[in-house]
Amino acid sequence: MLSSIACPNFLNPPQKTRHDTSEPSKPYHQGERMVPPSSIPNPRSLSVIGLILIGGWLLVSRYAYLCPWLTGVSLAIGCGLLVRRFLLEIEWKLAAGSVLAAIAQSDTNTPDQLIEQVTRLLYEYNQADAAIALRQLDQVTAQSLVSFPPTALPDKLTTPKLFAEALTHNRTLFYENYPATPKAAPVLVGKGTKSLAVLPLRKEQTTQEQGAILLLWYRQTYLPSYQRRFLDLLLGELHTLLRLQTTTFRLEQLQARYNAILEIPQGVVFVDISGGQGWLNPAGAKLLGLKQGEAEPSAIAQAMATLRSSADNQEEIAKQAAQLFSQPDAEIHDWIWTFSQPKSVVLSISSLPTYGQDIQGRLWLFNDITEKYLAQQALAERTTQLETANEQLETVNDTLRFTQFSIDRAADAIFWIGQDGKLLYVNYAACRLLGYPLNDLLSMKIHEIDANFTAQSWSDHWQIIKQCGSLSLESYHRSKTGKRIPVEVRISYLEFNGKEYNCAFVRDITERKQAEKALRWEQEKADRLLLNILPKPIAERLKQETCLIADRFADVTILFADLVGFTDISARMPPAQLVFLLNQIFSRFDKLTEKHGLEKIKTIGDAYMIASGIPTPRKDHAEAMIEMALDMQIAIARFNQFQDENFCLRIGINSGPVIAGVIGTKKFIYDLWGDAVNTASRMESHGIPDKIQVTETTYKLCKDKFLFEQRGQIPVKGKGEMMTYICISRK
Repeated sequence: MLSSIACPNFLNPPQKTRHDTSEPSKPYHQGERMVPPSSIPNPRSLSVIGLILIGGWLLVSRYAYLCPWLTGVSLAIGCGLLVRRFLLEIEWKLAAGSVLAAIAQSDTNTPDQLIEQVTRLLYEYNQADAAIALRQLDQVTAQSLVSFPPTALPDKLTTPKLFAEALTHNRTLFYENYPATPKAAPVLVGKGTKSLAVLPLRKEQTTQEQGAILLLWYRQTYLPSYQRRFLDLLLGELHTLLRLQTTTFRLEQLQARYNAILEIPQGVVFVDISGGQGWLNPAGAKLLGLKQGEAEPSAIAQAMATLRSSADNQEEIAKQAAQLFSQPDAEIHDWIWTFSQPKSVVLSISSLPTYGQDIQGRLWLFNDITEKYLAQQALAERTTQLETANEQLETVNDTLRFTQFSIDRAADAIFWIGQDGKLLYVNYAACRLLGYPLNDLLSMKIHEIDANFTAQSWSDHWQIIKQCGSLSLESYHRSKTGKRIPVEVRISYLEFNGKEYNCAFVRDITERKQAEKALRWEQEKADRLLLNILPKPIAERLKQETCLIADRFADVTILFADLVGFTDISARMPPAQLVFLLNQIFSRFDKLTEKHGLEKIKTIGDAYMIASGIPTPRKDHAEAMIEMALDMQIAIARFNQFQDENFCLRIGINSGPVIAGVIGTKKFIYDLWGDAVNTASRMESHGIPDKIQVTETTYKLCKDKFLFEQRGQIPVKGKGEMMTYICISRK
């Protein structure tokens, strides 16, 4: 008899079955669970049963002599109901313990996963028709975190009014006849909800946004007190576990961030000045030749002294060290230590005192700036070369000005010409110019020495000069030897003693013509040099404008490429060969830049920077840059094949707004600024050798034309966690 009493099954709750034909028909899904009516007796039905039993007992006691066995049956039924109620209360307590144990032993990682697990257990143990976990997003919107079954709500977004009253009272509320409730939600009533339990999740009790767990029954259901105590107990334990799990989750996140900080490439060394244990991160330990973690201050001091003694600039270091250690609270930044053995290394060292509770110490930061330092030296050398070239250019300009000055002050040839074109008078400068004796010239006409005139055209020319009064032109004069001499002619119409004359001042401009040709050549050379430094539109603006050139571009894609392992290769290769190979590689990249219509910004050592969409905007700036990156990989592969080398590229790409402009007045450069540029640089420095890493912004612009592989969230210096992608190929 006791085995037939309905109660929760701790491991496998009983399957729900259809029993109430009066409620609206709804599809039956395999695996659904429903509560048998006998498992949770209604108090009204218990009252009726009690009255029947009492009346039966009185009847039996009056006519016991007729049916003596009725007395035993009545007592057995009454005792069975009492035992059944007692066992149900015990089993619900055991069920609560089983559920709490299952929650405590779960492997859930986040509070949301814990809420999902508890919602599922409440759904199964309470034989509900649906269970929904909600989180409030704002005053008018709530979100469904989990739903059993998934179709319990028509939409993931709903209203916080579903659980507002339970949050206000901060306790579980049960509505036996939910449609009759004044504030019944139409969305739940429309789904057929007859009874509803609301378990509140308050913000001050958890670190999550406030919300609730809803249990729905599609037939009118009564929850006895022991089952309600089960819900309250489970809700309280859920709050406790959420607080504990949220705290643990945050501690794990903090530990992960701390470990990530320790893995930075910069060396970090802490020394306790009170004599306690020092500490080194992996980079600092490797640099000083010690084990990472705790270390004796004496061992750290000895290791730093050894490192300092092997530096090339020991005298400079000693002077700065004297200043540093003369004051206990002194700070030093960008302390440069250079090393040439066993390989070229430049360290930038910073040191500052630290104060943390009762621990006082000194923090040392070691940053490897070898590439930056060498790049600055190379830039300084290039700057010196450009200054020398500028001085030479100034010398050429002085020479040209002097030549022009000499031509302007040379003796001019003078001709007096009659109306018929006959030469009436010439000076000796004209004789020297043309190589004729004076008498020979005076017997000639103008068209015999000037290639631009004929006997017929001179009459028209005379009338033009007579009307204008004066005229300047360039022409060619023929010398006695037949040489064509370029001349500048300034003609004036004169009347003297009743006669008309043309007076022509003729200047040999042979040297000037040559100088102008040379000047044009020098100007073209200077223009070519300028175009090697600046984009053509910017160069044209720079020649015409004296104001600062700075433009904002909303849509630009930036690429940074770096030759992986270039420092190691440079250590084993003669400088001339190294520069030759680097020039070969970058020359190929320059051709690809012209091919794709991109703008090369600059090279720094073995790094190469390109921009797309400047100075002329283009809609396909991101796609063009991806094409460039893929061609760069092909180019470096072909270079390795022909040169028997093993260079590989690490490429980073990002898209976004930038500011572009010209820096400087003499050794100017066209450069870019903005967060998009910094992010592109981080994509390269945090990238993978022989891969093209792009940001999510660039990926969205190019995902339809290229194949990408999601790399996932990676820590980016100065940016935090960023989603990145690896470009595989064209589609």
